[in-house]
Amino acid sequence: MRPLPACLAAMIALAACTEPYPVAPDLVASGAAAPYPDLVPAERIAAQVPPDLPPGPSDTAAPSPAETIGSRAARLRARADRLSGPVIDPDTETRMRRGVAE
Repeated sequence: MRPLPACLAAMIALAACTEPYPVAPDLVASGAAAPYPDLVPAERIAAQVPPDLPPGPSDTAAPSPAETIGSRAARLRARADRLSGPVIDPDTETRMRRGVAE
């Protein structure tokens, strides 16, 4: 057997015996004896979330879903109109059709 593959195989075997992510010993010891966390109902977590604040003088009322959908549809149509033009301008297309010979 050639020396390089034998050394490579030995290094791989030694690397397989090591701990993949060494952790500080004090963290490992503290986590080993820690109890599992208590499960909490979702309602209790949701109750801790503060309620929405009332709108201030600079805030505007939220648009209705129909207005939101209508304005989004109008923006998408305008974008589609802008994208529907030619991809390559006529001068560039003419040069491309002539070829690379020039």
